[in-house]
Amino acid sequence: MKRFLPEGKTLARCEFAAAILLTLLSLAFHVVFFLHAGPLWRDEISSLALATKPTLDEFWRCLAFDPFPASYFLLVRSWHAIGLGESDLALRELGLLIGALLVGSFWLSSYLIDKSPPVWPLALFALNPLTLEAGDSLRPYGFGLIWIVLAFGLIGRITFNESGKRSALFALLAVLLSVQSIFTNAFIFFAIAVAAAGVLLQKRAWQRMTLILGIGVLAALSLTPYLPIMQATHDWAKIIGNKNDVASVVAVGRDAIGDAGVFAKWTWLAVGSALAAALASALVFGSRLRAIVDRNRDRIIFAGISVLVAAAATIGFLCAVRYLVFPRYFLAVMAMATLCVNILWNAISNRLAVRTLSLFLALVVAATSLRSLSERANMRMTNCDKIAATLEQRASADDLIILTSFLYGVSFQRYYHGRTNWVALPQVDDFSLHRWDLLKQAMARPDPVPDLLSRAESVLQAGHKVFLVGKLGPPPAVQPESLPPAPQSEFVWQMEPYLNQWKSELTYWLEHHALHGTELAIEQTRVNPFEQLGLFEVSGLRER
Repeated sequence: MKRFLPEGKTLARCEFAAAILLTLLSLAFHVVFFLHAGPLWRDEISSLALATKPTLDEFWRCLAFDPFPASYFLLVRSWHAIGLGESDLALRELGLLIGALLVGSFWLSSYLIDKSPPVWPLALFALNPLTLEAGDSLRPYGFGLIWIVLAFGLIGRITFNESGKRSALFALLAVLLSVQSIFTNAFIFFAIAVAAAGVLLQKRAWQRMTLILGIGVLAALSLTPYLPIMQATHDWAKIIGNKNDVASVVAVGRDAIGDAGVFAKWTWLAVGSALAAALASALVFGSRLRAIVDRNRDRIIFAGISVLVAAAATIGFLCAVRYLVFPRYFLAVMAMATLCVNILWNAISNRLAVRTLSLFLALVVAATSLRSLSERANMRMTNCDKIAATLEQRASADDLIILTSFLYGVSFQRYYHGRTNWVALPQVDDFSLHRWDLLKQAMARPDPVPDLLSRAESVLQAGHKVFLVGKLGPPPAVQPESLPPAPQSEFVWQMEPYLNQWKSELTYWLEHHALHGTELAIEQTRVNPFEQLGLFEVSGLRER
């Protein structure tokens, strides 16, 4: 706090107190999520199954089905090996630990850059419901965020201070672990490196530029063993393809920043605009701006370039790969952006009114985020375990259980231990993890629904029941026609149209041939919408 002017000492203490309060608040919500998230949902189960493959050779081959680097899965494997993975709650302890360490990483990164409290990272990012849900799940996102946040702080320290061997070693370790956690962290580090180069070029600090370049080269080389895995992923990835453009990708990004509420969304847009304006001013009005920003022009340039390049690289990559885009893909650039916002406000630290406005605005953002954060913290990640328990009591050995989508097979196989035969639509040979390659093969075969309907008809005709697990929309008005095997249809290799078409064929047949159909009530609180499944009981067969 020595860097502040005397009249700002009280406000500086308030900033630290606010950051501590936001930290405790964030940690409390991490604990709530840990206690309420419940069983694992399908993506988490797939990650666990991959991490605990019997041999490392099999583990390496299966990385193609969950395209992340190996480091996080090796952590889960170690956690499981020491006896901490015997239950879902014990596995969620790992997520809680990672979530807490992510909060701590913002403190360390902010200290490394300008010894300031991370008020804005805590208010805008740590209290975002998306951060809580993705960061604490049994997935690599939280682990990768820790290392990219630390990489930002360490590269910033090298950029603004003389670098020693210890700083260089820690920076190399953080960067390597960041790209070895999530592939797309490489784009974020690229943005940080470009920003550092923009500052160091003006200073002609060639030694530090060479150091950062060397770290980048080593990070890139560390990813070369994954090239065959990336190729294997490419072989099946076309089934989750999507026609992305800049507008659609940006719309998902807006959903990510708006997950904490409307006020948080508009604050993101406001501070982002302020950062862009500050960068433009720093580049155009060099010497005049120095007096305004308390000689922190270099920090504004570093922060502004980091955000602009990271956002452009992330959007460009998501447009280029043409995968389905989810808000969690923007978490890394959001985390870095909040650190850059912190740098911007601290660059004008001798302006008492500005610092007061900054603190007030951050606290309002935090306060308006609490409602949505509380809802997410109390959200259950799946209800598949409750459906499985109901079926174990209700279904007999001669009944039939049908999962309305291939996607639910991973969760159902983990939680169902009854005696009734079950089948997914389509059925594949392995539901231990997401076997996208097997789904692609199923899409290339003739329509699987007629065989399934024949089996369901036999069960109903014998006086037994058919149970449907999943989501059912209204039955189609006219009988759907079968799609030709992929890629012979208009949808080529798109997964969703095939899954929806098969489900429509199933629901149409049941609507017109089954005698009785009832949706069974499943006790549930708020459930993750990706795996909030329904349970339907069908009996009897209409006379033809």
